[in-house]
Amino acid sequence: MRKIYYVASILLLGILIQGCATSNSAVNDRTGLAITGQTTASAPAGTQCAPLTGTSVTAGSSVTTTADQDISDVLAQSTAPENLEKITTDTDIPMVMNEKVQYFINYFSDTQHDIFAKWLERSEQYIPQMKKILRENGLPEDLVYMALIESGFNTHAISRSSACGPWQFMRGTARLYHLKVNWWVDERRNPEKSTLAAARYLKNLYDTFGSWYLAEAAYNAGPLKIMRAMRRQNTDNFWNLADHRYLKKETRDYVPKLIAAAMIAKDPAEYGFKDLTYGKPLEDDKVVLDHQIDLHVAARLADTDYDTIKKINPELLRWATPPVPSYTLNIPAGTKELFLAGLEKMPRKELFSYKRYVIRNGDTLYMIARAYGIPLHELRVMNHIGNVKALRPGHDIIIPVSPYAHKEAIAYAKRMRTINTSYTAPRSGSRYIYYRVKQGDTLWDIAQKFDVTISRIKYNNRLRGRLIKPNMILKIPKILARED
Repeated sequence: MRKIYYVASILLLGILIQGCATSNSAVNDRTGLAITGQTTASAPAGTQCAPLTGTSVTAGSSVTTTADQDISDVLAQSTAPENLEKITTDTDIPMVMNEKVQYFINYFSDTQHDIFAKWLERSEQYIPQMKKILRENGLPEDLVYMALIESGFNTHAISRSSACGPWQFMRGTARLYHLKVNWWVDERRNPEKSTLAAARYLKNLYDTFGSWYLAEAAYNAGPLKIMRAMRRQNTDNFWNLADHRYLKKETRDYVPKLIAAAMIAKDPAEYGFKDLTYGKPLEDDKVVLDHQIDLHVAARLADTDYDTIKKINPELLRWATPPVPSYTLNIPAGTKELFLAGLEKMPRKELFSYKRYVIRNGDTLYMIARAYGIPLHELRVMNHIGNVKALRPGHDIIIPVSPYAHKEAIAYAKRMRTINTSYTAPRSGSRYIYYRVKQGDTLWDIAQKFDVTISRIKYNNRLRGRLIKPNMILKIPKILARED
């Protein structure tokens, strides 16, 4: 009897499976998501990315895309969503016009007109190079406008969640795509390197979702969030996902905001942006260095100034190139021959220098690291220090400090101590200088005066926030101030 029941159960299960297989549904071959009553446009993983729409197509229709298929052919086979989008075909990523896109066109053109105008003027410095990188990686050039809405093409932009650079990479994602982020450099700020990383990331997202709209949304929210939304709403149509609140408003608005920005950037005069003064595309020479170099020295060799070198090398966080076997430095266009000729004549010891610091009673490696604004780990690596307890007074360590900036800071601190009554003479043997806060002072101002970090000032004075008041007395470590 049990055997008969078992066989009957198997037969019944088989009938149910066969019925499901013949029902009007399709399975997305990239995500495994069952989409009822529709099929989706997709491209085989690893092929050159062809532009696709995020819209659904009529049930039973078949859409096949290849790398060389024209975008208009794909869009012609698509059925507009219920909000009756108007799909344009004059670009290499799908453009639609709906209420949300129109809202952001109005927002950029009116409410944020002045800010968006600055973004557009800055954009021409970076767009040519970025488009070239996208094109070389088989991606639509119009993806460059993601950097427009991410950062306004600001290489130093930092979000509330600590995303950084023109493409607003988080630290973990940046390292996943081989961007270095450490004390010396943050390659998220480098327009060329970060664009290459963004291109690889976007290609992976497109290969996963088969839709530029979903890939763009995943760039904002993360691919896992988009996959969960697709399963939850049982759709692979971005506009359907955007109709529900599962995705954050920022993500739901991301695609229409991108479309609006791209439309304006392609024809700014049409949307009221006239008399724009575009910046010139960045042009520079590149020199490969096998030794660290102080940027003050590099500026002198290239017959320019320190600020210019810093501007064209936004990834450099310090006054010098990082301690790596090979580093490519950008210098002003047309100065490479002059730079290399001067570099050949200059002794290596003059390219970069370390300050030698003698340990004194009461000093700790942690205190020294904080006072000079250097991570403790970096200081230990530079000095090959395994056991910090082995350090004794009289031992010396090296600290990477620009002789140009450091001497100026020391001289300034000494001069200010003698002529400014805001400084209180330290007690004999004290490791601190006592500073009386003046009207208008900020922690940043005070930190710059004494060449110490804000964190160190807050730690020494038990400050929780950055609020300071006039006449407040602050203890400042005098490690720098007492050094010659």
